[in-house]
Amino acid sequence: MTLIEYRQDESHVRKCVRHGSSISKAQSSKLLPSLSNSSKNIPQPSILSKMTSALSAMLRARKSAPLLWGIVICLVFFFTINFPSPTTAPCDCNNENSYNDHTTSGSSGLFPSDKHKMALLIPFRDRFEELMEFAPHIHAFLNSQKKNHHIYVINQVDNLRFNRASLLNVGFLESAVDCDYIAMHDVDLLPMNQALIYDFPHDGPFHVAAPHLHPRYHYPTFIGGVLLVKREDFRLVDGLSNKYWGWGLEDDEFFARLKEANLQVHRPGNLTTGNKDTFKHIHDRRVRRRDMIKCYNQQEVTRRRDRETGLSTTQYHVQSIKEMSIQGAPVTVLNVILECDRNLTPWCDCTENVGNVPRSQRKSEKSEDVIVPKLNRKTHITQDG
Repeated sequence: MTLIEYRQDESHVRKCVRHGSSISKAQSSKLLPSLSNSSKNIPQPSILSKMTSALSAMLRARKSAPLLWGIVICLVFFFTINFPSPTTAPCDCNNENSYNDHTTSGSSGLFPSDKHKMALLIPFRDRFEELMEFAPHIHAFLNSQKKNHHIYVINQVDNLRFNRASLLNVGFLESAVDCDYIAMHDVDLLPMNQALIYDFPHDGPFHVAAPHLHPRYHYPTFIGGVLLVKREDFRLVDGLSNKYWGWGLEDDEFFARLKEANLQVHRPGNLTTGNKDTFKHIHDRRVRRRDMIKCYNQQEVTRRRDRETGLSTTQYHVQSIKEMSIQGAPVTVLNVILECDRNLTPWCDCTENVGNVPRSQRKSEKSEDVIVPKLNRKTHITQDG
């Protein structure tokens, strides 16, 4: 059974939480038998009545020494029965209903061998089933590698079209300052090979879901799926463009930014798995269709480099922050409302105009600014959803 626990604490406060009474239900059920057994050892009222009778007989016989001892014994039994010794139950931190600090990383000091901490950024909307599978899987996967990490789900809750790039910018700005690198990670992509290492990218951006490993996209300039980037490198290129409402091309524009900044993208090698068994792709295109609508002049603008928008121009509002645990995986959910400059990107909402600028009316474009890769779909794209 999938258990989700919502927390309202500060995002960096990791502590065991008691719900209701100080003794959990599990502990109570364990304690009840012992308490019932111990009650059998308590002197019954018939014994006390016999002692009282004996004490009265001593008084009538006027024997002082036995009388004093009788009084002492009666007092001892009285206090033993009415004031039992208190039992202090420890907080059950391994209970599924409590926040398990032992499974968290980073500030808890769980993996002191790892000198870095990763913010796992998940751009998100209406993918609940995938998140339920992804969070515990990636948490266990990274724990097995002893990687300090925290999962941030950036949930777009406005009525605009989905903007993956802007959500990643928000995740970067809102993630903890002690996270010195980020993982731009799709929620529907689960790593299956333990040889995929999520190390701090010392030498530059590290593309974990490399073209020869990704189950769907195989072209040379592809950097989607899972990409590790140092915070300073992300700031250097001003993050991702905010012009990409709907599906596609934001990763290709980001690759152009990295190339322009002379940041070389590195990829894993010498793996025994390939594009069929390195990752598990859990997206079902029949259930969740991609938003591939092009309206206004979107197709013309988003084919080219964006030198106007990025991390520094991201406009958003954090509606709420929720802390939760999904099968032991700590997750911070940021409910985010994005803002759209309709003069700059009117295609953030295509409900009024679903057309696009005819090719004959498009502006001439410089070849170096065109970011759309020319692909042989049979070679570079697998039709698996």
